[in-house]
Amino acid sequence: MALGQLELAARVAAGLFVIVAPTLLFLALWHGLQAMQDDALVERVRQRATEQSGSAVSVSSPAVSCPACGAGNRDGVAYCQQCLSRL
Repeated sequence: MALGQLELAARVAAGLFVIVAPTLLFLALWHGLQAMQDDALVERVRQRATEQSGSAVSVSSPAVSCPACGAGNRDGVAYCQQCLSRL
């Protein structure tokens, strides 16, 4: 059973579409998300996180130590922030 050239071309085109289309859609989504990124907001969040981590260490020490890894955790948390074991 020989396929006609038109039918073969249609099958190849459909196969290429199925393979290439998801990649192109993902790349377009990624580019769109990067274009929507608010750099000023990201920088403020990064700066606030740096300030909080620096001040939290100097103001008070963690109240609970993890029995598995020894990492310090805030009082009242159920799981270790480092290794996720139950406190």
